[in-house]
Amino acid sequence: MINPRRLTRRDIMLFTISAILTIDGLAAAAAIGVQSLTWWLLSFICFAIPYALISVELGTCRPSRGGIVHWVRLAFGKRWASRTSWLYWINVALWMPAAFIMMAGIFSQMFWPEMPLKHQILFALVATWLAVAVCCLSLDIGKWIPNIGACCKILVVFLLGVGGVITAMHDGIANTINLTTLTPKWDEGLQFFPVIIFSMMGFDLACCAGDEMKNPQRDLPVALLLAGIVITVLYLFAVFGMLAALPVDEIGLISGLLSTFERLLAPLPGSEWLVLVIGMLIMFSFMTNIVTWSIGSNRAATEAAHDNDLPAIFGIEHPTYGTPLGASVLSGGVSSLAIILYGVMAESAEVLYWSLFSFANLIFLLPYLLLFPAYLILKRQPGAEAGWQIPGKLWTTRIIVFLPLLFTAQAIVFFVLPPGAFDPTHTFSTLAGLGVVVAIGEWICRRNPAPERAQIAIKEKLSECPAS
Repeated sequence: MINPRRLTRRDIMLFTISAILTIDGLAAAAAIGVQSLTWWLLSFICFAIPYALISVELGTCRPSRGGIVHWVRLAFGKRWASRTSWLYWINVALWMPAAFIMMAGIFSQMFWPEMPLKHQILFALVATWLAVAVCCLSLDIGKWIPNIGACCKILVVFLLGVGGVITAMHDGIANTINLTTLTPKWDEGLQFFPVIIFSMMGFDLACCAGDEMKNPQRDLPVALLLAGIVITVLYLFAVFGMLAALPVDEIGLISGLLSTFERLLAPLPGSEWLVLVIGMLIMFSFMTNIVTWSIGSNRAATEAAHDNDLPAIFGIEHPTYGTPLGASVLSGGVSSLAIILYGVMAESAEVLYWSLFSFANLIFLLPYLLLFPAYLILKRQPGAEAGWQIPGKLWTTRIIVFLPLLFTAQAIVFFVLPPGAFDPTHTFSTLAGLGVVVAIGEWICRRNPAPERAQIAIKEKLSECPAS
């Protein structure tokens, strides 16, 4: 099925903003304290900029619907592409319940303060399958969810920052901001540092729809550059707003966002209604986050199935829209199972949220340990189509690869071994879950034969057939 090219420069920029500007991680990032502002800036310079440059070059020089999976295949071969496609897809399926548990928590905070955990789990299950339904729509329709979501998130984050500035001017800042508090420290607050790295991931996602861009060579570099600037400014502005309004020890992982707005808007007439409207925008932004990432990851999984990197069920497409039906329904099933299993074990919504969120994002970061070295290998290989190239010599390229790779590895370690007191339950349960996910992926990888072996098997079958 041939898809017309639908995505303009504006669509790519808004799609990227919708993917990267994640409101659900702001409270966790602000919980690091004032030093989080410095960590944001360092991460932008040393991680986001090199990562965006790499994504632009690969997206324009080696365009593909498979995105990161395609690039890993070109650099390391089919087996690693299969592992990457599995991890890239499963992380979104596991992140989906975390986002919707937080969405249920915001709903509870606004309308049902004593909402039992089991009802929040039911809320998350309904939201999961609504997201699956949206992902199965035509991209002509589905693309408007990320576009509108990006505008909503920009508005929410902007208001968060403006409110913080106004609060600081009138009532003073809730947390002292000076050179001492801005200096990065190795303390327990850094358990949330991986959230900052996670919050800057997604520059490569639009490349999964490269075949549907009107002019990727012209539009992709400009769109990602503009998106990166907007995202970084808004993140810093929003975290400042939270730190200005609430002391660090009062910033809850789920309640933090709405509590901040309640504090900021309290002096205004009709503040209850304003908080209600903003809360609805926040809830909608969670849905758009998941839809945006699902559109990208499910398309990558479908392409991987077509290349025999994942089982054929992932490659089933909608008969009318050509959208990734099989991968979308499977992600809904995995998400539902995770919500129910984790919900049985969790003591509270916040525990349930952080358990799902941290584990999903640990899985999410793993494919990028392959992406950055893959770029270095592909940079040396001939055959790339004409596209935008990162200028500079070999040593420049190595630095551009090393910095985001280092920050990614550091975030992975912090998810497993958070700074501060050693928590054996968290570490060993995380490693056990990681082992299960990797083992399932390895089983899938092994049961899908490499193209060469598949061709040999076909020839052997044909040779066994009697001549006609």
